[in-house]
Amino acid sequence: MNEFAGMIADTVNIPDVHTVLVVDDDESICELLKTALAPHYSVTTCINGEAAMAFIGENSYDLIITDLVLPDVSGIDVLAYAKSRDEFAEVLMITGNATINSAAEAINHGVGSYMLKPFSIPTLLGRVEKMVATRMFHLKSLQLMKRSDLIHPTIKAYIDDITTLYHFTRKLMLTLEISEVMRIILEEANQKTGADFCSLEVAYLEYREIYTMPITGEISKERLDRIFSEHWGAAFPCTVKESFQNGDIPLYIYKGRQGEFDAANEYTCLNLPLIVTGKTIGSLTVWVAAGKEIDHRLDQYLHILTSITSPVIEHVYSDLLARFQARTDSLTGIANHRHFYEALEREIARANRKQSTFALVLADIDNFKTINDTYGHQVGDAVIIELTKRLNANIRSGDVVARYGGEEFGVILPESDLEGAVVLANRVCESIAETPFVSAKYKISYTASFGLAMYNGADPVDKDDLISRADKALYQSKNAGKNRVTVAK
Repeated sequence: MNEFAGMIADTVNIPDVHTVLVVDDDESICELLKTALAPHYSVTTCINGEAAMAFIGENSYDLIITDLVLPDVSGIDVLAYAKSRDEFAEVLMITGNATINSAAEAINHGVGSYMLKPFSIPTLLGRVEKMVATRMFHLKSLQLMKRSDLIHPTIKAYIDDITTLYHFTRKLMLTLEISEVMRIILEEANQKTGADFCSLEVAYLEYREIYTMPITGEISKERLDRIFSEHWGAAFPCTVKESFQNGDIPLYIYKGRQGEFDAANEYTCLNLPLIVTGKTIGSLTVWVAAGKEIDHRLDQYLHILTSITSPVIEHVYSDLLARFQARTDSLTGIANHRHFYEALEREIARANRKQSTFALVLADIDNFKTINDTYGHQVGDAVIIELTKRLNANIRSGDVVARYGGEEFGVILPESDLEGAVVLANRVCESIAETPFVSAKYKISYTASFGLAMYNGADPVDKDDLISRADKALYQSKNAGKNRVTVAK
């Protein structure tokens, strides 16, 4: 053991000072980072991507810190170039303009970490220290693997598996976006096993979904339906076949790597459960041509892979449910007051940017207290639920309906003009008045009043002012006899 440890130490040359390249078009940020990092690292700075690529082409850097948005090229281009020069170069992406797509692209190109502006220097220093340590781990492993004559082939294969799992785990931990998590898992299973395609079923909380990815090219839903039907029990033990065939369970199909999908005539599958604290939350299935076997080492690898991915999948779906509940009204299932304000702020920002218009409609059930006092709160809740259905039945797919208060609702109509907004509001108003609420015991006629305010991005106002205008128009409807739409002046 001591001789082996000595052999590792002799083959690794660890530099006395680690090197960092900082790329940001804001010179003040370059200076800030250089000052913070200089006590521990040799720091070079530049303010554009072209200069960064020149530095990377001529020097070896342990860590590259780059902004996503640069004046000439994208930080993604700097990341890709750095990785093409040195696979184990660590890259930390910093940006104030992050999106799911940009984060996913950075992950795909091998970004080591992702930070949003503004950031704290202590947090950044901690992140840098870990990333440099990670690079040193990779370089030591690389030196060890180069001494392959000293390593038994079986041991070398297992070291390769451990390294692959390490890379996979780092990539997996960089995102909470479900579609990206599933893509990463399926791609890893495909590449490691050489499967024709892999599928992953989720049966956790209220979610039932299936994801599939071929190793190369594209595979059609029709072909998958035929293959799945023949092997359903073995491939999807947590999912009811009839529910899938009826369209109740969504199927998400990813594209594989470049190339054509080479379909086999017959398939066999290997299914591995996803288990968290003794509970099965889904399964991973590897599909190979009939007659082809997955060897024992890869079978072990897949068991480790599923043990790593299971708690991640549990976490991302729990997070999704928590976010949904935080933004959803528990009675009606539509957006709640908080989500309404978030959506309104986004729509105002979009209208300002595009110099476009949109409409805000506030609706309130007339004489709702009388309904509650006469029939009870359960009936009152049922009326609210029915009004929600009528609102949803009359709006467009991109419109937002929210429960603004007890019996008050807000509707945001993006990209709408005054004429279209008035037509929609009147249609909802009439549908409520024309059709009474009917239950097993009661038939209740009721109406609602509406206030409508337009927003013009060319003449922006504060969201509270917009809401106040719609609210005043709503009360004008109330005072004018109810059951009507009033447009704010």
